Amino acid sequence: MRDAMQLDGQLAREVEHFQGHYAQEAAKGIEALNDFDKSRYTNPPANTIFPREYYYHLLAPLAGKDVLEIACGNGIDASICAHNGSNHHAYDLSPESVKLTRQRAQINGVSDRMQLQVCGDFTQAFAGQKFDCVIGYAALHHVPMEGLAQQVYDRLRPGGVAVFAEPVINSKFWHVLRRCVPVYHVKPSEDEVPLNNSVIAEFTRPFDRIEKREFQLFSRVWPFFPNNWPLAVGLHWLDHWLLKIPALRRFASVAVFGLYRDR
Repeated sequence: MRDAMQLDGQLAREVEHFQGHYAQEAAKGIEALNDFDKSRYTNPPANTIFPREYYYHLLAPLAGKDVLEIACGNGIDASICAHNGSNHHAYDLSPESVKLTRQRAQINGVSDRMQLQVCGDFTQAFAGQKFDCVIGYAALHHVPMEGLAQQVYDRLRPGGVAVFAEPVINSKFWHVLRRCVPVYHVKPSEDEVPLNNSVIAEFTRPFDRIEKREFQLFSRVWPFFPNNWPLAVGLHWLDHWLLKIPALRRFASVAVFGLYRDR
């Protein structure tokens, strides 16, 4: 386990990185959720080809549920959840992230369903409260994970679920290739490390059951062509069929999983 000084150093570097990142994003302007996104993330099917839709499939229905979001980032998921009826509690260690999330909630008319905190410690975020859902989209690989799984389990009510979507690397060849060609749609922070199946398996230990799917082989390149929706759909369909082959799943770059507390 890392000592307190190492953890504090990691958190300080994450704050510095994301303060600049989210300040730049806010400066570009904040758009309201469009009708297409409101519809597609309300109750997606289990066999969806898109990782974010599967994330919301595992969460649905959200109406009336108390949700705690780890590392709310740019606030898009917070606004989607609140739009779908959650009583949303979100925190992030970056004040710029929380500011952006608050502004986005106001633009989307969901501020009344949103509570926000600037915080870097899961146990301190909305301390003492229990939740129906704990969520994080690309959050776990940014935060200290020692002991976090049990803490998440303990804050779920019986019947609750924790849902995460994370970048993963399970192939040594893929890992070497990505290091040799360091081209990123979004520049990573200094300390972030994608998860792997072993880390995910260890994280699931406190929970009663898990649902998990892998995504993104060729569709990983789609964000570099954001205005080409037919290309996005085609690449995701290709991945959907390829990932039915178990041997290819270790080459996936995203895993989405729901962890359940049944009692």
